[in-house]
Amino acid sequence: MLQELPLAKGDGSYAKLLARLAKTDVLVLNDWGLIKLNAAQRRDLPEILED
Repeated sequence: MLQELPLAKGDGSYAKLLARLAKTDVLVLNDWGLIKLNAAQRRDLPEILED
């Protein structure tokens, strides 16, 4: 998921990707805490969780 976000921003499908993620009943974030998030990922993650 974190790798899809910059690609979606680049090709203009970011809003569509966020809408698709918002429709997800359960989002399992397995092992995401094992990697260091960059600044863009730190901004995107709360937005996804809020939706």
